[in-house]
Amino acid sequence: MQTKWQEIIAELKKAGWTQTAIGKECNVSQSAINQLKLGQTKEPAHSVGEKMIELLNATTEKG
Repeated sequence: MQTKWQEIIAELKKAGWTQTAIGKECNVSQSAINQLKLGQTKEPAHSVGEKMIELLNATTEKG
């Protein structure tokens, strides 16, 4: 199963996260998040991907 990083970023954005905030939480730049969103980067580093999924899970659990 391939993770749809663009969809994860879109869901985080709907929940009020900015690319800058996502990057800060994942210890990467806003530019790195944008490249992932645009498909210029296919897969993030494992730790970044895990953190994005954690953020999404925490965000959806709140709502």
